[in-house]
Amino acid sequence: MRRPASSELLAWALVGATVGAAAGFVVGEFFGPMARQHVRRMGTPVPPRAGGDGAALKPRELVRRVRAALDADPELKALELELLPAGRGAVELHGWVPSRAVRTRAVRLARAVPGLDALVNCLLVDGEDDPLAPASDLADQTA
Repeated sequence: MRRPASSELLAWALVGATVGAAAGFVVGEFFGPMARQHVRRMGTPVPPRAGGDGAALKPRELVRRVRAALDADPELKALELELLPAGRGAVELHGWVPSRAVRTRAVRLARAVPGLDALVNCLLVDGEDDPLAPASDLADQTA
C-alpha cells in the first residue's frame, strides 16, 4: 500500500478544514441565537411597497411622480433630465446639471417622492464630469 506524501496530507487537511468551517457558519446561521426570528420571518410574506394610496406603484407611475416633483422646480424643469424605471420602487436619474448644488437639489426632490425606495443617481456636473481630452492624437505617433 502506498503511503501518502506529506503535501497530499496537507492539501486534504486544508480542504477538510475549509469545508468544516463553511459548514459551521451555515449551521450557525440556522441554529444560532437569532434562529427563532429567522425561522419566524421565513413564513411571513413580504408586503408590497405602497404609494400614498396603499397599492404598489408601477414603475411608470413612479417615474411620473418623480418627474412631477422635478418639474415643480423651475431650474430643474429647464434641464433635460431623463428618468428611467430601474425595477420595482427604483428610478434612475440621468442628465447633465450646471453645478453640484443643482445635482443635490434634484436628488433630494426625487428621493422625497412617496413610494420611491431607491434612486440611482447618474447625474453629471458640467465642467467636472466631462470626459478627458486625449493627451495626443494617436495618428501622430511613430511606429
